[in-house]
Amino acid sequence: MNKKDKLRKEYSQRINKAMDYIDENLSQTLSLDDIARQACFSPFHFHRIFSVLVGETVNNFISRKRVENAACTLLRGYDYTISEIAEMSGFNSPASFSRAFKKYYGISATDMQNMTKSQHSKICKVDSKNGKNEYNVEDYICNINKLFKKMDMRTNVEVKEMPEYKVAYIRYTGDFSKLSPVFERLFMWAGRNGHINQNTKAIAVYHDDPKITEAEKVRTSVCCMMDKDFKPEGEIGEMTVKKGKYAVGHFEIDQKEFRDAWDYMCAWTIENGYEEGDGDYYEIYHNDNSTHPEKKFIVDICIPVK
Repeated sequence: MNKKDKLRKEYSQRINKAMDYIDENLSQTLSLDDIARQACFSPFHFHRIFSVLVGETVNNFISRKRVENAACTLLRGYDYTISEIAEMSGFNSPASFSRAFKKYYGISATDMQNMTKSQHSKICKVDSKNGKNEYNVEDYICNINKLFKKMDMRTNVEVKEMPEYKVAYIRYTGDFSKLSPVFERLFMWAGRNGHINQNTKAIAVYHDDPKITEAEKVRTSVCCMMDKDFKPEGEIGEMTVKKGKYAVGHFEIDQKEFRDAWDYMCAWTIENGYEEGDGDYYEIYHNDNSTHPEKKFIVDICIPVK
Protein backbone atom coordinates (compact mmCIF):
# COMPACT_ATOMS: atom_id res chain seq x y z
CA MET A 1 0.00 0.00 0.00
CA ASN A 2 1.51 3.35 -1.04
CA LYS A 3 1.55 6.51 1.09
CA LYS A 4 -1.54 8.05 -0.53
CA ASP A 5 -3.60 4.87 -0.05
CA LYS A 6 -2.54 4.74 3.61
CA LEU A 7 -3.60 8.34 4.10
CA ARG A 8 -6.96 7.73 2.46
CA LYS A 9 -7.54 4.72 4.69
CA GLU A 10 -6.55 6.70 7.78
CA TYR A 11 -8.87 9.60 6.97
CA SER A 12 -11.75 7.22 6.23
CA GLN A 13 -11.21 5.58 9.62
CA ARG A 14 -11.15 8.95 11.36
CA ILE A 15 -14.37 10.05 9.67
CA ASN A 16 -16.02 6.74 10.62
CA LYS A 17 -14.91 7.22 14.22
CA ALA A 18 -16.66 10.59 14.25
CA MET A 19 -19.78 9.06 12.67
CA ASP A 20 -19.81 6.27 15.27
CA TYR A 21 -19.56 8.82 18.05
CA ILE A 22 -22.53 10.72 16.60
CA ASP A 23 -24.58 7.51 16.26
CA GLU A 24 -23.86 6.53 19.86
CA ASN A 25 -24.78 9.93 21.27
CA LEU A 26 -27.77 11.07 19.20
CA SER A 27 -29.91 11.62 22.29
CA GLN A 28 -27.27 13.89 23.84
CA THR A 29 -26.15 17.42 23.05
CA LEU A 30 -23.48 16.95 20.39
CA SER A 31 -20.72 19.53 20.45
CA LEU A 32 -18.58 20.07 17.35
CA ASP A 33 -15.50 20.23 19.58
CA ASP A 34 -16.23 16.76 20.98
CA ILE A 35 -16.96 15.25 17.57
CA ALA A 36 -13.83 16.77 16.02
CA ARG A 37 -11.77 15.45 18.92
CA GLN A 38 -12.88 11.90 18.08
CA ALA A 39 -11.35 12.35 14.62
CA CYS A 40 -8.25 14.20 15.91
CA PHE A 41 -8.99 17.47 14.09
CA SER A 42 -9.62 21.05 15.14
CA PRO A 43 -13.33 21.96 14.81
CA PHE A 44 -12.64 24.43 11.95
CA HIS A 45 -10.65 21.91 9.90
CA PHE A 46 -12.82 18.90 10.74
CA HIS A 47 -16.09 20.43 9.65
CA ARG A 48 -14.81 21.34 6.20
CA ILE A 49 -13.04 17.98 5.75
CA PHE A 50 -16.19 16.12 6.79
CA SER A 51 -18.26 18.10 4.28
CA VAL A 52 -15.76 17.51 1.47
CA LEU A 53 -15.34 13.79 2.06
CA VAL A 54 -18.85 12.78 3.12
CA GLY A 55 -20.84 15.15 0.92
CA GLU A 56 -22.93 16.72 3.69
CA THR A 57 -22.17 18.96 6.63
CA VAL A 58 -21.79 17.58 10.15
CA ASN A 59 -24.96 19.39 11.22
CA ASN A 60 -26.94 17.92 8.32
CA PHE A 61 -25.59 14.46 9.10
CA ILE A 62 -26.62 14.76 12.75
CA SER A 63 -30.10 16.03 11.84
CA ARG A 64 -30.57 13.25 9.29
CA LYS A 65 -29.48 10.54 11.73
CA ARG A 66 -31.80 11.89 14.42
CA VAL A 67 -34.79 11.89 12.09
CA GLU A 68 -33.94 8.41 10.78
CA ASN A 69 -33.51 7.14 14.34
CA ALA A 70 -36.93 8.52 15.23
CA ALA A 71 -38.46 6.88 12.14
CA CYS A 72 -37.01 3.50 13.13
CA THR A 73 -38.54 3.84 16.59
CA LEU A 74 -41.93 4.73 15.10
CA LEU A 75 -41.89 1.88 12.60
CA ARG A 76 -41.03 -0.69 15.24
CA GLY A 77 -44.30 0.09 17.02
CA TYR A 78 -42.90 0.93 20.45
CA ASP A 79 -45.38 2.47 22.87
CA TYR A 80 -43.78 5.93 23.02
CA THR A 81 -45.41 9.29 22.57
CA ILE A 82 -44.19 11.66 19.87
CA SER A 83 -42.70 13.88 22.60
CA GLU A 84 -40.77 10.96 24.09
CA ILE A 85 -39.43 9.94 20.68
CA ALA A 86 -38.37 13.51 20.00
CA GLU A 87 -36.44 13.62 23.27
CA MET A 88 -34.88 10.17 22.74
CA SER A 89 -33.69 11.25 19.30
CA GLY A 90 -31.96 14.40 20.56
CA PHE A 91 -34.42 17.11 19.52
CA ASN A 92 -34.78 20.04 21.90
CA SER A 93 -38.56 20.23 21.49
CA PRO A 94 -41.45 18.27 19.95
CA ALA A 95 -42.09 21.21 17.61
CA SER A 96 -38.57 21.19 16.15
CA PHE A 97 -38.79 17.42 15.77
CA SER A 98 -42.13 17.63 13.96
CA ARG A 99 -40.80 20.26 11.52
CA ALA A 100 -37.64 18.27 10.75
CA PHE A 101 -39.55 15.00 10.38
CA LYS A 102 -42.17 16.44 8.02
CA LYS A 103 -39.48 18.13 5.92
CA TYR A 104 -37.45 14.92 5.64
CA TYR A 105 -40.19 12.34 4.99
CA GLY A 106 -43.03 14.44 3.64
CA ILE A 107 -45.45 13.13 6.26
CA SER A 108 -45.92 13.83 9.95
CA ALA A 109 -44.49 11.61 12.68
CA THR A 110 -48.03 10.88 13.84
CA ASP A 111 -49.02 9.69 10.35
CA MET A 112 -46.00 7.40 10.25
CA GLN A 113 -46.82 6.06 13.69
CA ASN A 114 -50.29 5.11 12.45
CA MET A 115 -49.06 3.36 9.31
CA THR A 116 -49.66 -0.33 8.76
CA LYS A 117 -46.74 -2.69 8.24
CA SER A 118 -47.60 -3.02 4.54
CA GLN A 119 -46.92 0.69 4.14
CA HIS A 120 -43.49 0.61 5.78
CA SER A 121 -41.61 -0.30 2.61
CA LYS A 122 -42.42 3.11 1.15
CA ILE A 123 -40.66 4.78 4.05
CA CYS A 124 -37.63 2.51 3.70
CA LYS A 125 -37.24 3.65 0.11
CA VAL A 126 -37.25 7.28 1.21
CA ASP A 127 -34.73 6.48 3.95
CA SER A 128 -32.36 4.54 1.69
CA LYS A 129 -31.65 7.42 -0.66
CA ASN A 130 -30.20 9.61 2.08
CA GLY A 131 -26.55 8.89 2.91
CA LYS A 132 -24.95 5.98 4.74
CA ASN A 133 -23.83 4.99 8.21
CA GLU A 134 -20.39 3.89 7.13
CA TYR A 135 -17.85 5.74 5.06
CA ASN A 136 -15.20 3.87 3.09
CA VAL A 137 -12.17 4.56 0.92
CA GLU A 138 -14.21 4.22 -2.29
CA ASP A 139 -16.56 7.01 -1.11
CA TYR A 140 -13.52 9.10 -0.22
CA ILE A 141 -11.95 8.69 -3.66
CA CYS A 142 -15.23 9.41 -5.45
CA ASN A 143 -15.88 12.65 -3.55
CA ILE A 144 -12.28 13.83 -3.85
CA ASN A 145 -12.24 13.14 -7.60
CA LYS A 146 -15.46 15.11 -8.12
CA LEU A 147 -14.04 18.14 -6.36
CA PHE A 148 -10.68 17.92 -8.11
CA LYS A 149 -12.34 17.60 -11.50
CA LYS A 150 -14.26 20.77 -10.76
CA MET A 151 -11.34 22.91 -9.54
CA ASP A 152 -7.99 21.24 -10.30
CA MET A 153 -7.20 22.97 -13.59
CA ARG A 154 -8.01 26.41 -12.20
CA THR A 155 -5.45 26.73 -9.45
CA ASN A 156 -1.82 26.35 -8.52
CA VAL A 157 -1.01 25.15 -5.00
CA GLU A 158 2.34 25.30 -3.26
CA VAL A 159 3.48 24.75 0.31
CA LYS A 160 5.71 27.51 1.58
CA GLU A 161 6.73 29.60 4.54
CA MET A 162 4.49 32.64 4.78
CA PRO A 163 5.75 35.77 6.54
CA GLU A 164 4.17 37.48 9.49
CA TYR A 165 1.88 40.32 8.46
CA LYS A 166 1.27 43.37 10.60
CA VAL A 167 -2.20 44.56 9.72
CA ALA A 168 -4.83 47.12 10.56
CA TYR A 169 -8.22 45.46 10.88
CA ILE A 170 -11.91 45.91 11.40
CA ARG A 171 -13.66 42.99 13.06
CA TYR A 172 -16.87 42.14 11.22
CA THR A 173 -19.59 39.76 12.34
CA GLY A 174 -22.03 38.64 9.67
CA ASP A 175 -22.35 37.12 6.22
CA PHE A 176 -18.86 37.04 4.68
CA SER A 177 -20.32 37.78 1.23
CA LYS A 178 -21.02 41.31 2.50
CA LEU A 179 -17.46 42.29 3.40
CA SER A 180 -16.94 44.83 0.58
CA PRO A 181 -18.26 47.90 2.49
CA VAL A 182 -16.03 46.97 5.44
CA PHE A 183 -12.95 46.78 3.19
CA GLU A 184 -13.93 50.16 1.72
CA ARG A 185 -14.09 51.78 5.18
CA LEU A 186 -10.75 50.28 6.16
CA PHE A 187 -8.95 51.34 2.99
CA MET A 188 -10.44 54.84 3.11
CA TRP A 189 -8.97 55.20 6.61
CA ALA A 190 -5.63 53.76 5.42
CA GLY A 191 -5.55 56.15 2.46
CA ARG A 192 -6.31 59.22 4.61
CA ASN A 193 -3.45 58.27 6.91
CA GLY A 194 -0.86 57.57 4.22
CA HIS A 195 -0.76 53.79 4.57
CA ILE A 196 -1.53 52.87 0.95
CA ASN A 197 1.18 52.07 -1.60
CA GLN A 198 1.64 49.76 -4.59
CA ASN A 199 2.40 46.79 -2.31
CA THR A 200 -0.63 47.18 -0.05
CA LYS A 201 -2.98 44.20 -0.11
CA ALA A 202 -6.17 43.20 1.63
CA ILE A 203 -6.46 40.13 3.83
CA ALA A 204 -9.49 38.38 5.29
CA VAL A 205 -8.80 36.25 8.37
CA TYR A 206 -11.60 33.82 9.21
CA HIS A 207 -12.34 32.99 12.83
CA ASP A 208 -15.41 30.84 12.09
CA ASP A 209 -16.40 28.45 9.32
CA PRO A 210 -19.64 29.59 7.60
CA LYS A 211 -20.58 25.91 7.22
CA ILE A 212 -20.68 25.64 11.01
CA THR A 213 -21.67 29.05 12.30
CA GLU A 214 -24.86 30.86 11.32
CA ALA A 215 -24.09 33.46 8.64
CA GLU A 216 -25.00 36.41 10.87
CA LYS A 217 -22.57 35.18 13.56
CA VAL A 218 -19.49 34.45 11.42
CA ARG A 219 -16.50 36.52 12.60
CA THR A 220 -13.99 37.87 10.08
CA SER A 221 -11.05 40.22 10.53
CA VAL A 222 -11.00 42.50 7.48
CA CYS A 223 -7.36 43.55 7.20
CA CYS A 224 -5.00 45.90 5.38
CA MET A 225 -1.27 45.13 5.28
CA MET A 226 0.79 47.83 7.02
CA ASP A 227 4.45 48.64 6.36
CA LYS A 228 4.87 51.16 9.19
CA ASP A 229 3.58 51.76 12.69
CA PHE A 230 0.14 53.26 13.20
CA LYS A 231 -2.14 54.18 16.05
CA PRO A 232 -5.36 52.16 16.37
CA GLU A 233 -8.47 54.30 16.60
CA GLY A 234 -12.20 53.69 16.80
CA GLU A 235 -13.11 50.48 15.03
CA ILE A 236 -9.58 50.17 13.57
CA GLY A 237 -7.47 47.67 15.49
CA GLU A 238 -3.96 46.24 15.19
CA MET A 239 -3.15 42.55 14.90
CA THR A 240 -0.63 40.09 13.49
CA VAL A 241 -1.36 37.35 10.95
CA LYS A 242 0.80 34.41 11.98
CA LYS A 243 3.85 33.39 10.01
CA GLY A 244 4.53 29.73 9.31
CA LYS A 245 4.12 26.87 6.88
CA TYR A 246 1.04 27.15 4.69
CA ALA A 247 -0.58 25.46 1.72
CA VAL A 248 -1.30 28.39 -0.58
CA GLY A 249 -3.72 28.08 -3.49
CA HIS A 250 -3.87 30.81 -6.14
CA PHE A 251 -7.35 31.30 -7.63
CA GLU A 252 -9.20 33.57 -10.03
CA ILE A 253 -12.84 33.10 -9.02
CA ASP A 254 -16.17 34.83 -8.58
CA GLN A 255 -18.07 35.25 -5.32
CA LYS A 256 -20.04 32.01 -5.71
CA GLU A 257 -16.88 29.90 -6.10
CA PHE A 258 -15.18 30.71 -2.79
CA ARG A 259 -16.73 27.75 -0.98
CA ASP A 260 -15.57 25.28 -3.65
CA ALA A 261 -12.10 26.85 -3.56
CA TRP A 262 -11.85 26.39 0.21
CA ASP A 263 -13.13 22.82 -0.04
CA TYR A 264 -10.57 22.13 -2.75
CA MET A 265 -7.74 23.45 -0.58
CA CYS A 266 -8.75 21.25 2.35
CA ALA A 267 -8.96 18.23 0.05
CA TRP A 268 -5.58 19.09 -1.48
CA THR A 269 -3.88 19.11 1.93
CA ILE A 270 -5.39 15.71 2.75
CA GLU A 271 -4.38 14.13 -0.55
CA ASN A 272 -0.84 15.43 -0.22
CA GLY A 273 -0.33 14.18 3.32
CA TYR A 274 -0.37 17.44 5.27
CA GLU A 275 -1.78 17.72 8.77
CA GLU A 276 -3.42 20.89 10.04
CA GLY A 277 -0.88 23.36 11.42
CA ASP A 278 -0.97 26.12 14.02
CA GLY A 279 -1.82 29.28 12.13
CA ASP A 280 -4.55 31.47 10.72
CA TYR A 281 -6.94 30.59 7.91
CA TYR A 282 -6.89 33.55 5.58
CA GLU A 283 -7.16 34.99 2.08
CA ILE A 284 -4.86 37.51 0.41
CA TYR A 285 -6.50 39.60 -2.31
CA HIS A 286 -4.34 40.66 -5.26
CA ASN A 287 -6.89 42.83 -7.05
CA ASP A 288 -9.99 44.93 -6.72
CA ASN A 289 -12.58 42.65 -8.27
CA SER A 290 -14.67 45.63 -9.40
CA THR A 291 -11.92 46.43 -11.93
CA HIS A 292 -11.72 42.85 -13.25
CA PRO A 293 -13.43 42.38 -16.67
CA GLU A 294 -15.42 39.44 -15.23
CA LYS A 295 -15.63 40.88 -11.70
CA LYS A 296 -13.47 38.03 -10.42
CA PHE A 297 -11.23 37.93 -7.37
CA ILE A 298 -7.55 37.07 -7.77
CA VAL A 299 -6.90 35.56 -4.38
CA ASP A 300 -4.59 33.28 -2.42
CA ILE A 301 -6.25 30.92 0.06
CA CYS A 302 -3.86 30.05 2.86
CA ILE A 303 -4.25 27.01 5.13
CA PRO A 304 -1.74 26.29 7.95
CA VAL A 305 -0.04 22.90 7.62
CA LYS A 306 2.76 20.91 9.22
